[in-house]
Amino acid sequence: MTGLRALTVVFCALVLQAALGRLAPGIHSWIDVMLVPVALYGIASTQRAAMVAGAVTGLLSDSWFYGGPFGLHGFKWTFLGWAVGALATRFDLNQPGGRLVIGAAVSLGDDLLDLAVRGMLDAAPQGLSPAAVLVKAVVTALLVGLVGGMLERERDGQRLRPARVP
Repeated sequence: MTGLRALTVVFCALVLQAALGRLAPGIHSWIDVMLVPVALYGIASTQRAAMVAGAVTGLLSDSWFYGGPFGLHGFKWTFLGWAVGALATRFDLNQPGGRLVIGAAVSLGDDLLDLAVRGMLDAAPQGLSPAAVLVKAVVTALLVGLVGGMLERERDGQRLRPARVP
């Protein structure tokens, strides 16, 4: 992925997350679109690029959407980018099944790391219901699968929609 494509993906995720928050203010605990660039960069790029994508999206997410300790999401998502990038160097995850699994794993890892990092920082734990964790994992998996497939088809030069034949 090029730098321009990375900025586009992060910008689109930021706009979509802000729009969702505007439509339904409590939706951030159920849907987190900002995790999609972290997962996609971990799958399709280098481990270092995945860490940078995690840090950038995490800090943007901290500054735009979340209160509490600044840098919490930046730290968590940098670690998640590193972990997914390490897995992607050993396994072929840039295929539909791999993208779905990594999307769900990134979401679940984010929630587990949230408990651990908040505990280390002596911050109040974020109360998430099991239903919210499950819905967020499923939605993130579907988003990573969908956006990853679109980016792969665009990169390979295939059209996203078949051309109409008159």
